[in-house]
Amino acid sequence: MWRQVRFGRNRDIVGLVEEPAAQEHRTLIVTLPGFGQAMSEKNYLFSNLRKRLAASGAWVVQFDYRGHGDSAGELGQTTVSSMVRDTLEVVEEVTAGHRPDTIFFVGNALGAMVALRSALAWEELSGITCRPVLLSPPAMPLPRSGELLDAGALNALAREGSVDSQLLVPGYDYYTLSDFDMDQVGYLASLGAHLLYLHGQCIGRAMLDELDALSEEDLPGAGRPGIAVVCGERDTEALAQWKAVPGAEVHLLDGVVYYFQHPAAMDQAIEIIAGIVLHGQGECSHSCAACPCGRGRINRAGSNLTGSNGIEVNL
Repeated sequence: MWRQVRFGRNRDIVGLVEEPAAQEHRTLIVTLPGFGQAMSEKNYLFSNLRKRLAASGAWVVQFDYRGHGDSAGELGQTTVSSMVRDTLEVVEEVTAGHRPDTIFFVGNALGAMVALRSALAWEELSGITCRPVLLSPPAMPLPRSGELLDAGALNALAREGSVDSQLLVPGYDYYTLSDFDMDQVGYLASLGAHLLYLHGQCIGRAMLDELDALSEEDLPGAGRPGIAVVCGERDTEALAQWKAVPGAEVHLLDGVVYYFQHPAAMDQAIEIIAGIVLHGQGECSHSCAACPCGRGRINRAGSNLTGSNGIEVNL
């Protein structure tokens, strides 16, 4: 049964908790949406995932970062660091009364980077085993904002600290994107942002500075064991990057770059993530080499990747 909760010192983070009926719940799942997204994620991905996991008695937390959704603050005040701080604040509160054995941090796009950093930090702080599950993590390094976004808007951003995202990425045709710069669209899509929702909200200089500073070498804990990565099989840059990361298990979504490009890909993402989490709860006895919990085959980094349709992706 789920219930709405307010987190944070000032009760300014809005979220919900799905708790199993049984008193003993050893695994916690925390979902982390991409930039500019509410806790439900685009096409209600994380709400549908929560319902899928709840059917198996999972303990799940969703929340809006500050500056997102129903939580306090403005998007223009948000940074990657603040998203991580919000996550750790929520996890600290949720686990204060009951200590799980394992926490899965499930993040999409920029939320995947938040998941990776949060898992590393909370494991060090608490001693609890933390597993990041990264859906479509952006390939590093990202394009530099100064070379990609509107120069006049960047000058205004330097003066004012934050500006409307429509000035940085101008355009009005949200359906065919005919009047948008597609390199700019691709940059925001890699962060999990969607222009229809993002325009009318501000982006801060501090956020762009942190995004510019991200690099492959700076990924915290990228070589640790137990990282699960879920990528569209057409997301070739991210696949090439994570193929080279020791200890990462890569799962493919058939025929797409991002899960929201086809309903079947979203269903597949939910089943793959559920399989990873339920496997961690000991509810799956299948071999990881060909686990039917999800439709994507699990492959260790360093080998060729195979989609459930049998197509080998040579990177």
